[in-house]
Amino acid sequence: MTLAFITTMLLGSCKKRASPEEVALAFMHAIQDSNYDQAREYATKESQQVIQIYAIFDGRRSGAEREKIKNAKIEVVNIEENGDKAAVTILNSSAHQKEVLQMVKENGQWKISLTFDSIIPNYTPQSGSAATDTTLLDQEADSTVTNGANVPVN
Repeated sequence: MTLAFITTMLLGSCKKRASPEEVALAFMHAIQDSNYDQAREYATKESQQVIQIYAIFDGRRSGAEREKIKNAKIEVVNIEENGDKAAVTILNSSAHQKEVLQMVKENGQWKISLTFDSIIPNYTPQSGSAATDTTLLDQEADSTVTNGANVPVN
């Protein structure tokens, strides 16, 4: 019993921390699958509201649009790491463009760092909480969510 405990502890302590590339791919695959709870696990605390807003936009997509996103090929084409920051460039076959995911280390683990501007072009903060600002949601819901950096789009 003691030997089993020690083996478990040794294997657990040897567990490698996920690289920026691994986190970026896991995040993008969670977004592709519309699994926003899982996507939040790969994002900074400050990015939580951004993912929530993106989920609302995703819910307004047609089934065909969601299927196109789900079937897109995601490939890492570049990684730039500088201390506790990294930028992972992804080639998204559904968007036919490169997207840069900004990352930071949070509690020793790489996390995706999103801003509202990364999912809503020309975002200008308004007074109050953007996550509950229905004016913002109504204005942007019918426009195509572009990807200045972080999440897959058609």
